[in-house]
Amino acid sequence: MNIEETTQQIKQIVNWYHLLTPDYTGINELMYQRIQLATLLFYYSTELGEIRKQWKQCEAQTEIAKRQAIQRMIENDCPITKATEHGKIMSLDEYAMEKKYDGLYHSMKFVHDSANEILNTINQHISNLKREFEPSSKI
Repeated sequence: MNIEETTQQIKQIVNWYHLLTPDYTGINELMYQRIQLATLLFYYSTELGEIRKQWKQCEAQTEIAKRQAIQRMIENDCPITKATEHGKIMSLDEYAMEKKYDGLYHSMKFVHDSANEILNTINQHISNLKREFEPSSKI
């Protein structure tokens, strides 16, 4: 399952839950949607972990490129401040890739955390409905 499909299915469940009326009592459908959402969150979390790993690899590549450029400048007897600035300039492509994955990770993390909150809400909804349907609560 790819990340776009997973994200789309998560959004469908969230939209379904959003459109429920306040008096909705379909506990079986809630439990089914909970299973679906929990499973989709697992897939999404796996992809989120991969994106984080790529982000951190890009971060390391930026630092390597920058330090190598600084080292070359220092070996050519350049002052450290000039070498440091040169290192930043020479690692711009790596920095751009790092920021791309940084942004992607954080935007995916927001979706993950929000979907997880919906899952918690569905769990609470199911728990409330179960309490309402218990024979002892009707007395």
